[in-house]
Amino acid sequence: MAPIKAKRLRVTRGNPCPVCHKPDWCLVAEDASDAICTRVQSDHRAGNAGWLHRFTDIRPGLLPLLHKSEQAAPQSPKAAPDVLDAAYRTLLGELVLATHHRDNLQRRGLTDHDINRLGYKSFPIYGRAAIVDRLQANGITLTGVPGFWLDSGKVRLAGPDGIAIPVRDLRGRIQGLQVRCDNADRGKYKWLSSNHKNEGASPGAPVHVARPAADCESAEVWVTEGALKADIAALKLRRVFLAVAGVGNWPGAIPVIRETRPERVAIAFDCDTTERTRKIVSYHEAKLTNALLGIGARVFRKKWNPTYKGIDDYLAAQERKS
Repeated sequence: MAPIKAKRLRVTRGNPCPVCHKPDWCLVAEDASDAICTRVQSDHRAGNAGWLHRFTDIRPGLLPLLHKSEQAAPQSPKAAPDVLDAAYRTLLGELVLATHHRDNLQRRGLTDHDINRLGYKSFPIYGRAAIVDRLQANGITLTGVPGFWLDSGKVRLAGPDGIAIPVRDLRGRIQGLQVRCDNADRGKYKWLSSNHKNEGASPGAPVHVARPAADCESAEVWVTEGALKADIAALKLRRVFLAVAGVGNWPGAIPVIRETRPERVAIAFDCDTTERTRKIVSYHEAKLTNALLGIGARVFRKKWNPTYKGIDDYLAAQERKS
């Protein structure tokens, strides 16, 4: 985990985030040497606050500028939801799930039926050029789809190797892919992204809507962090789960909750071990609670034995005991 400097300033409209250019949630070092962005991933996770981006050529007073190496590549606007869904569904159809990845998911309590229904696949190290060729031959639009970019006129597929996890909206459309990386040295989970690559696109931080296999109690929605965690918890509790990409991204859950209008909202963020991380989680938990109360929702904060970090870990442990 990357260290977090003590002296940081919250971004504003006058001084937006130098990474995502948004005026809220992100933090910038007072000397403008780096920033913690809640939306754009880097190789350095800053706890639950976001991702650390270090800059060597940004001086105070020039906060809106990106690092020169990140300015060079023109970007494509993110494609429309239906285009994203078609591209990602076709991509997943080209992939298989490796045995060691299936074993990993089964150890988390998922059955083969669950795994197949949720659409997990192994993201490949090799053969990507052939996959892109087949997608294009099938007429799939790849412009503006995070993960795809142009290299000397040739469309390429980016992303680390690992388990590809579909991230779905309320209509079940796949709006992004998170990859649980085989090599977790640079972070356990990464979005499939081509941000800062030529004609690439950023995935942003879409909220994942996880639904159990059968009908469930629609009057209650749970909010947690992490798509895989939400999928597992939704199946075990038979509740709809909304997964945000880190606690600082909770604002993305509000429009979904406004649309679904549940009677109750349960907040189930991780039980973190370090005091600093707990403070960050508590801060965002309180902000989310106030926002939910402001739209008339009944809010419950769910806690469990901190021996188990995530709600999925706790539920799996309870299942093993029964």
